[in-house]
Formats: sequence, structure tokens, C-alpha cells
Amino acid sequence: MQREKRTIGVCLVSQDEELTRDLQAVLGGVNDLLDGNPGTPFDTSPDGECFPYRQLLGQAGRYLRSFRRDPALGLALRRFDSVADARQDVAIAGRASSPVECVLLDTRHEEPDGTDDPFTSLTQGHAQARVSPCSAMLLCKEEALGKWMCQLGGNRLVRVPHANPWQRRADLLRLILDHLEHAHFNRMLVRAKQKPDSRVTLARHIHQQMSERWGNRWDFHFYTGSMVASFIDSMKVLLQGTDNRCLTGNNEHSLAVSALAGWQLYGRAYVIAMTSGMIDEARGTLANLKRAGAPGIIVCADSPETVWYPFQGTLDADGNGHAVLAARGLWHGFMRTPDDMPACLQGAFQALDERPAPTFMLGTQNVLESHGEIHASVARPPAVHPAALSAAQYERLEQAVAVINHDDARVLWHCGRLTDDERERVLRMAEKAGIALADSIIHPGSVPAFHEGRPVENYLGPLSMYGFNRAVHEFLEMQDDDAQGAPWLFFLKGKVEQSATPYSEGKLKRNFRIAQVNRNQAHLSPFTRLALDLRLADFLDYLEPRLRVDDALLRRRRARLERLRKLPAALPSDLIETLPMTPNYFFQRLGTLVADLIETRGYRYTGVYDVGRCGLSALRNVARTDPGFSGWYGRALMGDGLMSLPYIALKNQRHVLAFIGDGARAIVPNVEQRVVCSALRGVAGRGGNVSVFYLSNGVLSMIQTYLDKRHTLNGSHQVNVPLTEWKDESVERVAAGVTVQRRVLRHFCPEQLGEALMAPGRVNFFDVWLGHNSEGDGLSLISEASWSRLHIQ
Repeated sequence: MQREKRTIGVCLVSQDEELTRDLQAVLGGVNDLLDGNPGTPFDTSPDGECFPYRQLLGQAGRYLRSFRRDPALGLALRRFDSVADARQDVAIAGRASSPVECVLLDTRHEEPDGTDDPFTSLTQGHAQARVSPCSAMLLCKEEALGKWMCQLGGNRLVRVPHANPWQRRADLLRLILDHLEHAHFNRMLVRAKQKPDSRVTLARHIHQQMSERWGNRWDFHFYTGSMVASFIDSMKVLLQGTDNRCLTGNNEHSLAVSALAGWQLYGRAYVIAMTSGMIDEARGTLANLKRAGAPGIIVCADSPETVWYPFQGTLDADGNGHAVLAARGLWHGFMRTPDDMPACLQGAFQALDERPAPTFMLGTQNVLESHGEIHASVARPPAVHPAALSAAQYERLEQAVAVINHDDARVLWHCGRLTDDERERVLRMAEKAGIALADSIIHPGSVPAFHEGRPVENYLGPLSMYGFNRAVHEFLEMQDDDAQGAPWLFFLKGKVEQSATPYSEGKLKRNFRIAQVNRNQAHLSPFTRLALDLRLADFLDYLEPRLRVDDALLRRRRARLERLRKLPAALPSDLIETLPMTPNYFFQRLGTLVADLIETRGYRYTGVYDVGRCGLSALRNVARTDPGFSGWYGRALMGDGLMSLPYIALKNQRHVLAFIGDGARAIVPNVEQRVVCSALRGVAGRGGNVSVFYLSNGVLSMIQTYLDKRHTLNGSHQVNVPLTEWKDESVERVAAGVTVQRRVLRHFCPEQLGEALMAPGRVNFFDVWLGHNSEGDGLSLISEASWSRLHIQ
């Protein structure tokens, strides 16, 4: 009985006649083999020029003879001179019976437009087409090889055509046979292709529940592994064409950092996929996600307890990795079989609704690859409306109103993470009442130094354990002031944690009067005098219509703020120009430059601050326009700021300015290529700018400063960080219309640096050479008491 023959299209986009003849010869040889007509002798001498091709053809013949009982296949060449012609033909072929399954794209005569995968529109024209990892090959000139390898990654084949025609044909033959094996003859892979719905069950239900709660305000972060690959692929299919992003990173740590930045900067929830053996790779950022109340699901592959010492599993006779999650106070459920899915889904999302935090769903490979139908009823909790305030709460609100309207003591509001509306109201009310404002190293820019391009007159600077500035220090420490009584420090949405001020708990209790606005009673400190256990919105709602500060008091408050604003940010020792520059000198000059760009050229940016001395110097000296992301948050994990950059460069709508010490740079993988790729699709592609300052002094400055001030020791090798010396002062390249520049800064040139920070469509990497010192920059109360910090009369 005659077998029905199916024809597969092989598309060649090229103007090279020799390449066309090569492919015709290869397809003719394979068609002969598919028809059972070898026709080619395989006993060529091993030293013959065509030896590799003939040997491969012989192997192909022996392999294909074993599939004679399957439906017959044939290969047909479709050649086009341009991508446009090929796309038009593929679109028409979508209604025909000959699907295109292989595409060879020759870019030596025509460069495809855009930064996306140029094969996408050429391999999706027919519903019956079976694509494979060998469906696409791009041919390019040797000088463009690096560009295409970076742009396409490992899922597309990239080749520089070989000068020898038999080598070219051998490579083409290998491509065609690899595709046929993957898409038509490997029974396991064919069964996977023929599944009616490739989206696994768990992915479908998680996608549904996340979308019901957050719409398109959540992202999918993944790091691949054999056990989670199907789940990841399913999530990507489900999110295709939506505003939800699918993002990966250099490691699992980068996924958690991106999720934290997404929640803190953009209010986005998350789903993360990883293997359970890599949970520890997320470092303490999991604790930071919990601390931030960042809602999300983390899907982990794990092995059942029945496996004897599983590879990368966390459950064996020597330990229980799930107990580690429990010790961290994180909800987790383990799905051993698909029957466990409904209960785990219900428990996970119920936990997420009740207490937003990283919520773990662990499953075996059987669960993560299951396509079966389940009934998972996940009830949404009823909306919780704020309860009416109690009489005791109203009484404390009245005390706060009395302090703000009538108390002659200094009053400062220390602001945690604020919503946009809260920020607008806080700025407005502080100006009306003459209240000083401060942000912190964990929430930089919660209140900014500049708002809509104009200075915020009430903003003094950051108040934290480290990085406080002269105005804040003077406000808290001034002795010759006319204020009456100890200063009032209001912590809005803050815990008064150790990182919040440079003072001990004893000093806070003795020397200050602490007020807190925090709805979580567990976060009210034992040394808080006025505890307002309510939402910040309730506090502002009650206070705003009652703001009637005594006129004389308001004049004194404003005069005090004006005196503090007139304090020079820099003292004489900060102005000494040296080679290498000191951090004080560099950041004093950079702060002046950025302030000028904000006021005269509308510069607006999101700051990223990694853990280290120089990140603190940036926090202290460079004025902010918007909320930033801080590696100092929570566990103060060195490297978190740097690892967040690819995500922020993708999502941000304004410039990005990042400050990374050489210690942070050395502790995590190189993320520069991911930063550039993200910027191409994100802020730089939209005409913005990403500027990364690598602040290099060859030492872990914070530890050395501690030793300098307390032990008079040289930290020697325990604090050393090997420096990278770049030979070229300036290196520049252009990628898809975006300029990538690396520059070594040994001197401060405001004209050159200002141009770089404002250049549209630019990614800057600056290596700034600095010398270590322990002077000033709000590193500690001890440093502020040194001789070089004394007032100048």
C-alpha cells in the first residue's frame, strides 16, 4: 500500500548561489534516503575531501532505514532573496499543506531589523509545523559572530559559512537530520509535541490565581532546571502577549532580588521557579522579601522521600530542607503526586492572602509535568475594611496634633516606604507645618530632595545608622538652639529598627521623644512614647484638616530649617583634590553636578545603592528625585543592588543611577551583559540612560573604617579586594541603536560626566578610582566628632 507522503518546507533566505547549491544537494541526498534509495557510495577513502559528508550520509541512511514503516517524508526547498519575501510566503503557506519547519537566514547581505529574534515570524506560519532546537540557523560574517551569539543566545544556531563546500554541506546535513530526529522520529519527543495542551496543570492554576489577585501587576522569574523546565515553558506560553514579564537572571539570588525590587519600586507581585537544591542560593533575600511583605509564589522541584539520597533533593536521611523554610517562618507545601495539587494550591494562596510573603510550593517532577485536570477551589477572603478607630487611638491622635501644632521642640518625620499619594500628602503637610523630613538608607527617596524639579525645603537628608548628613546631625545634636524640650522623631511606617538612627536604644529613650505611625502593633518599639497603631492614611486624614501651627512657632521652625539648609554640605577636607580622589571629594562634586542637572535640565532618576562605604556616600551626597532601591534593606546583603540592575533597567521609566562598591562587584556574578540586554528592551531603548558607578578602592571600606575608628588596626588581607585595571580609558560600542560605554574616571570632569548622564539611549559603566579614608560622610557619630568635622565660624 502506498504511504501518504508529507512534505516539509526548508526555507533559505540568501543571495548566495553557492549556498543554495549546497542546500539543494543536501536535501536531494536526504530525500533519496527517505525514499529508500541511498544512491551514494559510502566507501570513500578517509583522506578524501568529502569524507565527513559521505560518512554522515552513510550514518543517516542506516538511521532512516529503521523508520520505513512511518509515514513518508519529503523535503522541499524554498529560497528567497529577502526576509520580507520569506515572511509573505510563510504567511501564505500557513493555509497550505507544506509547513516550513527549518529556516536558514543569511545575514551577510541583509541585516534583520530590530532586536528581537528574527526567526519568530518565519517559523510560526503553519499550525502543523513541528519546530525543534534545530529549526533555525543564522549565517553571518565573522566580524558579526559575537553580536549574533549574544543576541540570540544558545537556542538558535549561528554559523560563519565554511570556505570548504563539503564542510558546509556536512553541517547542513547534520542540521536537517537533527531536526528530523527531534521532530519526527524520536518517539518520546513526538508524543510531547502531540499533547493537546502543552501547558502543565500547576502553571495554569497558578497563573489563574495570580491574575485574579494582581491582574498584570506580577512578574514571572525563573532559573531553569531539568525538573522545572516544563513548568517554566508553560508559564511563558500563558504570559505571552501580556504585560507580565518573564525574566531570568544569573542565579537564583538574582531572581529573589528582582522580585524584591519589583515589589518595592513598582508594587509588582511575583512567581519564581527554581529547583529546591538551589533555595539557599537565594541568600538572605528571602528574609528581605518576607520583611517587605512582598507577595509571591515560589515553585520548587524536589524529590520524594522514597529516593535514596536524591540528586539536588532536600529530603534525605541526613536532613530536611523543608524544615529550613519552616524555621524562616515561610509557608510551604509539598506535592508528592498530582492528587496533592488542589490542597497545596488552596493552602498556598490562602496563606498569601492572609500574610503576603514568599510562599513555597514544592513538587516532584511528576507533579510539575502533570497535564491532568484537577478541581482546585481557592476561595478569596472577604475584603477587610479598616475597623473604626478606638477611643484610645483618637486620644493619641489628639496628642500628635497637639505636638505638631503647639510643641516648641524640634519635630522630624522619618519616612519609610510611601505610596505616591502618601508621599504627596507628607510633602504638602510638612511644608505647611514646618516639619523636617528625612529618608533612610533602607528606603532612599521615600521623600526626595527634589520634587518635580524643585528643592523640597523641608528635606534635610537621610537619617540612619550610617550615611546621615550634616543638616540631620545638626538638627538632632544642636545645643545652642531655642527649641524647648527633647526633639520629637516621628517614624512613619517604620519599626525604629537599629538601622534607622546612629543612636543606641538607651540614647533614643533618654534624648528623644519617639512617635510611631505603624498599624502593626508588633512593630511598635519598647522606647516609643507616642504609639499610633493605625494606617498612615488614617493619621494623615486626621491630621491634615487640624493643622493649625501657631504662627510664631511656624516662623521659628522655618527659620531653623533655613539655617540648616545653608550649612555647607562639604567641609574643607572634603574639597581637597587628590589622585586617586577621596570618596568625599568625588561625591561632593557628583552631588553638585546631579543637583544642577535636576534644576536646569530636568534630570530625574532612580538610584540603586549597594552595600558599602561608597554606596553610603552616594546616599548622603547625591540628591534624589524619586524612590530608589537599596541593598541595605533588611539583611544588608552586599551585591543585592548590583543584582537588581537588569530588572530595574528593564522596568524603569526614568534614568537609572547605580552606585556599586568593588566589594559588591566581586561577590556576585558579572551582570553587565544582562544589564545591557535589559536596557535595550527597557529604559535605554525608550531614550533613557543607565549609569553604573563602580567605586573602586581595593578595600572593604566599611570594615576598614570600623577598624580605623575603634581598633587602630590595619585590616590588611582580610579587607582587601583585588582591583581590575582597565587599560583603555574609554571603550564604546553600539548595540541596536543603544550606546554602551565603559570609562575609567581618575579625575572629575563635570562637562564630560554631565554629558554621559544625560545622553539618551546610553548604558554607562564608570570605573571610579578612589582612595580609602574614614572621614565624614556620616559613617558614625565618632567620625562626626573628628577635628575635620568641626564647624567653621
